[in-house]
Amino acid sequence: MSLLLGKVDETNVARTRGILSGATVLGAGGAAWCFAALLNWNARSAWAIPGAMVATIALLGLCAARLLATRRTRSADDPAASAAGKRAGIWFGIIFGAEAALIAISSVLLARGGLGLWIPATAALIVGIHFLPLARVFAAPIYYGTGIFSVLGVLACLLIPDMALRLLCVGLVMAAVLWGTSWLLLWRTRLG
Repeated sequence: MSLLLGKVDETNVARTRGILSGATVLGAGGAAWCFAALLNWNARSAWAIPGAMVATIALLGLCAARLLATRRTRSADDPAASAAGKRAGIWFGIIFGAEAALIAISSVLLARGGLGLWIPATAALIVGIHFLPLARVFAAPIYYGTGIFSVLGVLACLLIPDMALRLLCVGLVMAAVLWGTSWLLLWRTRLG
């Protein structure tokens, strides 16, 4: 079990908890994109939803196990790290709020214009772009890759002429990128 959970020392336990929280949020976000895509796909196989459930449970279960493992380690008292964490939290709130507002505004405008089917792709682009400032805020270069792969993946999906297939691909691309990042973050904390 320690191979899966790794070990965490006092000097990096707060950072590890932050990384694991990010992995959990990414895993849940990937699940939301995956299920939205699969539930709206009329030609899905009988195994698609159960397979997505197994993947989601495995990923989020591992995130929870890693987070619980960090509870056994006390965090070192580091006022500078604590202040930096609070600043990062404030910036996360600002970036997340801007992302939510942009998605809401673009959704309303697209729906009013009769372009409601473009909402998922637009939301996916906004989600991808929001990882770029997060990479800087959290000093996590992996989020640059998450943002770039999300945006490029969605732009590639826009080249698909069939709207139903395009929407499926947008959801699955976002799920793959978010789940992939979550797994990479879990791997990173395992080594820490």
